[in-house]
Amino acid sequence: MAPSFLGTINTNDIDRIEILKGSGSVVHGDGSNAGSINIYTKNHNKTRISSAFGNYGQKNHSFSTGETIDNFSISLSTSYESNDGFSQKDSKGNKDKNKSTNQAIKLSYQPDQNSQINFKYSNTESNSLFPSALSRFQFQRDPSRAGVSSYNEFDYNDDIWGLDYVTHFSDNFSVKVYHQGQRKKYDARDYATNLRKTSAIVNGLEFDYSGKSFNLTSGMSLSERELNAYQNSTSHVNQANKQNEAIYLQAKHLIDKNNKLSITYGARSERVITKFNNTSINTDQSDRLSMFETGLNYIVNNQVNLFSNFSKSMQSQDIDRMLPYNFFTGNYDTLNPNIKPMQSRTINIGLNYIDPVQKLKISTFYADLDNEIVYNPSTFQNENIDRTNKYGYEVFFMRKLNDRFNLKFNYSYTIAKILNDTDSSTFPSGKLLPGVPKNSINLAIHYDYDNWNASLNHVWRDRSYIFDDFNNNANMMSPSYESTNAFVRYNLRNVLQFNNLNIFASVNNIFEQKNGIRTVTNGYGYGTTYPYNFRRTWFIGMEVEI
Repeated sequence: MAPSFLGTINTNDIDRIEILKGSGSVVHGDGSNAGSINIYTKNHNKTRISSAFGNYGQKNHSFSTGETIDNFSISLSTSYESNDGFSQKDSKGNKDKNKSTNQAIKLSYQPDQNSQINFKYSNTESNSLFPSALSRFQFQRDPSRAGVSSYNEFDYNDDIWGLDYVTHFSDNFSVKVYHQGQRKKYDARDYATNLRKTSAIVNGLEFDYSGKSFNLTSGMSLSERELNAYQNSTSHVNQANKQNEAIYLQAKHLIDKNNKLSITYGARSERVITKFNNTSINTDQSDRLSMFETGLNYIVNNQVNLFSNFSKSMQSQDIDRMLPYNFFTGNYDTLNPNIKPMQSRTINIGLNYIDPVQKLKISTFYADLDNEIVYNPSTFQNENIDRTNKYGYEVFFMRKLNDRFNLKFNYSYTIAKILNDTDSSTFPSGKLLPGVPKNSINLAIHYDYDNWNASLNHVWRDRSYIFDDFNNNANMMSPSYESTNAFVRYNLRNVLQFNNLNIFASVNNIFEQKNGIRTVTNGYGYGTTYPYNFRRTWFIGMEVEI
C-alpha cells in the first residue's frame, strides 16, 4: 500500500504494533529497507465511549462498538480530535488550530469452518493550520510567536479499504486472495493553493504452508499508484504513475531435534515501472528490484535467545514524494526523473534475556547503502548519494521493582555517514547525514495497583545537523527534543449499568521544553525553525464500557 499518516488510524482501534528491524523486505518489498512496521487493529466486541477535554481548546472524543452473531461479525469506530492552536495569531488573525475525524468499519463472514471473508474501510479528514517558520533567535526567545508569513493550511482526506478471502484446504495449507485500495487528497496552501491527489490499488495472492518443523510463505502482487498535482486546485500540472509487479518466497526451518535453532530465508523479485507526465518531462523508467534475507535464532535456555539476520533490500522513489514542493515557484514541480533505486545490505545481531522480574534486549546493526535517496532543501529535489552507511545499537531494559512499580529504559545510538559521491561538493565524503540524532533515550516508570494505573516518562533525542547542512559546517544544529509526560487512570468497576468506567488525566511536556525542527540554515531569517510541542498541555476525560 501507499504510505499513510499514522494519524489516519484511530488509536482506540490499534491492537498492537509490531516493529521488525532489518527484516520484512521479502514479504513487503519496495520501501522496506530498514525493516517494517505492522499495525494490527482490533475487532471490537464491546461498546466504548470516551470523551476528554484539555487546555488550548483540546477535545478528544471516540466511540467504538462491535457484535458477533453466529458466523458474522462487525466492528465500528469513530473519533474526533481538535484544538484551538498553541501559537499566537498570525497577520491574518488565524491560529494554528487543528481538527480531524476518523471513521472505520470491519466486517467478517465465515461461510464455512475453513473459509473467511474480511472487509474493512476507513476514512480520515483533517484541516490544520501549521505555524510558519521562525528564525533561530525568534524560536529561542518565544516559540509561540507568529512568523513572517501567515500560517500554512493543510487539508487532508484519506480513504482506505481492503477485501480478502482466506480458505484452508487442510490444517497445514491455506490460500489468501486480497484487494486493497487507497485514495488520498491533500491541499497544502503554503504560498498558493496546490491540490495533490494520489490513488493506489493492490491485488495479491498468498500461500501458507505450516509443517511440524517447516513453514513456507509465498505470494505475488500487482500494485498501481498514481499521483496528480494541480496548481490553484484547477490546472493539471504534473502526473506520475508507478506500477509494481512482485513474486516472493520465504521459509522457516527448525533444524535441530530440540527446536532450539531455527533459520529463516527468502527472496523476492520485483519490477517497477514509473511514468512521468510533467510540464517539461515525459519519460518512462523501468527497474528490477531483487531482495533476499536470512536469519538465525538460537534458544540458549528458558531465559536467553540469540538472533541475527542479514538482508538485501531495495527502494524506488516513493510516489508520495516524487514531486516535492518548490518554494520558488509555489508548485509541486521539482521532479527528478533520474533517481536510481536505493539498495541496502543490513546485518543485525542481538540477544534477548527474560525472567519473572526483568527483560533485557540488546541489538546492534550495520547497513551499507548504494544510491540512498535524500531530499536536498537547497534544490527542492530528491537526489541520490552514491554510498552511505549506518550503524549503531539499541538497549531495552524492563524491571519489575515490586508488585506495583515497574521501570522501562530504552537507549539507541545511531551513526549515518556519507562514504562517497561523485558530487563531492554537495555530498562530501566522511560527513554525517543531516537530520539523524546520534542518541535517544526513553525512560518510564509505571504504577499499577488495584483500580489505579499511572505512568511517568521522559523522552529525549539528541540534536542533529540541519537538513541542508551536508557539509556539517553550519554554526548551529537542529535542537534536541525533550518532553516529560504523565498519565493517571482510575477504574470504577461495575458502576451502575457500566462494565467499566475509567477517569483519566494526562499532562504532556510538563517542563515546557522548547521543541522544534530546524530545516535550513537560511530561509525565514537565520536558522529556519518550525516549533512544535513547546507548550505544557493537559487532558481530563472519562471512558465507559457498556
